[in-house]
Amino acid sequence: MQTDFPLFVVYPGPVFGWQVASVGGTQSHTFSDKHVAINYAKSWAEAHRPARVRVEDEQGRIEMEWTFEPYRRPGDPDA
Repeated sequence: MQTDFPLFVVYPGPVFGWQVASVGGTQSHTFSDKHVAINYAKSWAEAHRPARVRVEDEQGRIEMEWTFEPYRRPGDPDA
């Protein structure tokens, strides 16, 4: 798996809810609902293709992960 893709991580917040953060970035967002946090992270990754979204549990174990590949235009040789 390519490692230079932006990585957006969804993880339990320190007090409540779920955090969404970009690894290496300075922004994070807090959501009360896990599914809302995941949908936000997926939208963020979709807008910054290529990118990955990872959901972690309280111990930092990976629960789920998605990869958003670069956009391909119809007719591109690699499409």
